[in-house]
Amino acid sequence: MSCFSATVTTANVAEPNPTKHVNYNLGMVLGVADFQQEHAYLSGRDQWMARDLIGYGTVRGLKIDNETDTDKGPRIAVEPGVAVSPRGQMICVPTAQCAYLKDWIEQHSSELSSSPLSDVARLYIVLCYRDCPTDNVPIAGEPCRSEDQLVAASRVTDDFSLELRAERPNQREEDAVRDFVDWLKQIGVSDSVVSSTPMDQFLDAIRAAARQWFTSPPESPLSSPPSDYMVGSPPAFIHIHTADVCEYMRAAFRLWVTELRPKWIARWHGCAATHFETDDKAEEDCVMLAELTVPIIAASPGNWTVDGSRTVRVDESRRPFMIHLRMLQEWLLCGCSCADNLSSPPGAQLNRTNVPIENVAGPANINLSSNQRILVCDAVAGVITLNLPPANNNVGCVFIVKRINVGANAVRIAASGTDLIDGAASAALAAPQRFIEIVANVRGGSGVWHIIGGS
Repeated sequence: MSCFSATVTTANVAEPNPTKHVNYNLGMVLGVADFQQEHAYLSGRDQWMARDLIGYGTVRGLKIDNETDTDKGPRIAVEPGVAVSPRGQMICVPTAQCAYLKDWIEQHSSELSSSPLSDVARLYIVLCYRDCPTDNVPIAGEPCRSEDQLVAASRVTDDFSLELRAERPNQREEDAVRDFVDWLKQIGVSDSVVSSTPMDQFLDAIRAAARQWFTSPPESPLSSPPSDYMVGSPPAFIHIHTADVCEYMRAAFRLWVTELRPKWIARWHGCAATHFETDDKAEEDCVMLAELTVPIIAASPGNWTVDGSRTVRVDESRRPFMIHLRMLQEWLLCGCSCADNLSSPPGAQLNRTNVPIENVAGPANINLSSNQRILVCDAVAGVITLNLPPANNNVGCVFIVKRINVGANAVRIAASGTDLIDGAASAALAAPQRFIEIVANVRGGSGVWHIIGGS
């Protein structure tokens, strides 16, 4: 096991244009620049395909281990594995790596002391692609050269660097993808609605949520990226009939491809490269593995060290990663048990054939489980209270509750703990022959229930 290295050797050559390749004609004499140009073209196309068609993030391995050394204190280890950088470079970590947090904190106290006083330091484990010139060979040249001019590297090896940083790396496209999907899946889908919201209103609602990314006038580009991607939740008037899901999702993702994704990438290479003035070009070669919350105490004025009495926390929730196509194929064919809203893929809505139905007579107070899907309630003899399970453990679970009785006794649906039902702790069916359809979701780390149908 080797330790994170802060010093990396890199080749110092100007980058050839990756959109050009050598057009050899008989009689041409090929030189160094020609071979470099051809390699840049072939390699550039591979990177282009990876970054624009596949994505970036951890591909396999690179597990983070939070350990404690009896002598040196907290230690972070990264297991071998593979990742793809935002530029499209494959990054291989062939052996386990480690870093001692106490050493890093003490060596970088000046960076921490300039930040607001706190008893924790937030650090980021960042993996970057590097290349390294190797295999020196003698080269011809002028006489009277120094020793280092007598040889040159004959090979360039793919390499990597693992770093601890005090600043979170730019992963704008990763964050935007999550925000866009999170916004879309809040839209209710039901076959109980008469018709879907008009398509132009649906698309305008998406644009409105991302409005801060659309400059006015368009020829005046933003100098720095806004802090959010899709602001707020979808308007309450948006609803989609089950039969229209494919059409609406096709339109939403077309808008993502043509209008939103170009604004949310940071590219310095390949076709139509674009970035903000405040973006750092070096970030295109790097991918975040985890965020660390390290407890610290003052060792002396202006100097910090790790507080060994408290635990280092590792957060991988914002880590970009990619699932290979075979896994996605198996999941889509066999693994998806989906509910009736946009948190499930189009075409995978709740199968309403042989759905469990339960008749409930009041008075009753029932704790629901995920295998109870449709409840027909008669509260004529007393109030019925249905207690929902925790939403964060049942994401995608759909309940349909129908009240059939007349009279004053209501059917009440109560959320669990801090969960909310469209912002309220409970919902009620106060009139006869009413029903409600709700689905579990997670928003901002908290469980919520969305009302996606009813009368």
